[in-house]
Amino acid sequence: MAKFFTGLLQWIIDAFGAALVWLLDLFPDSPFGTPTTPPDAVNLGWITWLLDFPTWIAHLTIILSCFMTYYGVKVAARWLKMVRS
Repeated sequence: MAKFFTGLLQWIIDAFGAALVWLLDLFPDSPFGTPTTPPDAVNLGWITWLLDFPTWIAHLTIILSCFMTYYGVKVAARWLKMVRS
C-alpha cells in the first residue's frame, strides 16, 4: 500500500515538473543569457590600458565621499553652534 502512494506521489511530482518545464519553454530565450558582439565591434581594450577608468571611478568615489563627509560635519557643526547660542 505504501508503494502505491509513493508511486502516485512520484507520478504527481513528475507530472507537475513536466508541466512546469512545458510552461517555461513557452517563454522566449533571454537576450541577456549570452552576450553577443556585433561583427564590426572594435576592441577598445587599449583605451582602458591607456586611461584606467576603473581606477579613476574608484578614486573619484573616495574623493566625493570625503567631500560629502566634510560638508556633513560642517553643517552639523553650524547647527550645533546655532543651538548653543
